[in-house]
Amino acid sequence: MISSFLLCPGRGSYAKSELGTLHRLAKESGQEGRALLARLEEARSRLDPDLPSLEELDRAERFRPGLHLQGRNASPLIYACTLLDELVHRHKGELRVVGGNSLGFYSALVVSGALDPFSGLRLISTMARLQERGPKGGQVLWTLLEEDWTWSAERKALLLRLLKDLGRALPKASLRPSIFLGGHIVLAGSEEGIKALLERLPPVKLGKRDFPFRLAFHGPFHNPLLLPVAERALEELADLSFRRPRVSLIDGRGFIWSPLWTDPEKLRLYTLKTQVTETFDFTSTLRVGIREFACDEVYCLRPGSSLRAPLGHVESWLSRGLPFPFTP
Repeated sequence: MISSFLLCPGRGSYAKSELGTLHRLAKESGQEGRALLARLEEARSRLDPDLPSLEELDRAERFRPGLHLQGRNASPLIYACTLLDELVHRHKGELRVVGGNSLGFYSALVVSGALDPFSGLRLISTMARLQERGPKGGQVLWTLLEEDWTWSAERKALLLRLLKDLGRALPKASLRPSIFLGGHIVLAGSEEGIKALLERLPPVKLGKRDFPFRLAFHGPFHNPLLLPVAERALEELADLSFRRPRVSLIDGRGFIWSPLWTDPEKLRLYTLKTQVTETFDFTSTLRVGIREFACDEVYCLRPGSSLRAPLGHVESWLSRGLPFPFTP
């Protein structure tokens, strides 16, 4: 049986082309998947009775950004798709290790067995609500990547200078890296800071994509601005039942939470505070998972295909013996 490293996607992975994904996965995952989805829908109706069901969102006639990308809808919808796809994949190989990007780390907690599916939904729904009501700001995606998938040292140096300069000029903007995403980088900060970044980051065209751009409906995730959100989450989710994972879980530092020695209380603190307020290094998640576990396959769970690019960047750098732009 082949060994697998599973990756769980984050916000932004469910877009227009993903409409109907949950419905298709419910069919692919059979009776077990349909039963899980029914229980998730029941739990969502209790947690957020004022919001549409996941199936209503997924089977809408058209994609509406104001509806589908809003955090309290997008996060649970992505989460449900990921869990059903894991059911589909479960019979195809031996799961050795799991990781996730940003929101995907919450899904990874469930896939690894550190949380049950309904605690996972409560975690995701609570964080989406708290972040929606929390400090305002956003995220900007920029790239260090060249056409040959090497990364630009000049662009990295420019970015670090810009962040230093803006840090002096706008000390309350909290502008800093939010997510390391292979050759791409997500930056987060206050509204004032995001506006300054978009004005001063030089444009880069990579393939058909133009950088930088703001990520729609995203807040200042993985940033100290969200400390009040983290503190509130620790209060509201104090009874959430974390446990040792069944398989190894890699977090947003490249740290491995092992089934043999994980302290559930430390995992709780990392989940509800540390990764909420500090940079999420998904590049290190990939690097550690590939190097340390040497699985037969790395599989990006649905919805979408947003994780394939950073995975490709990291695999390319490892195979060519190239350095990484941001090494812990």
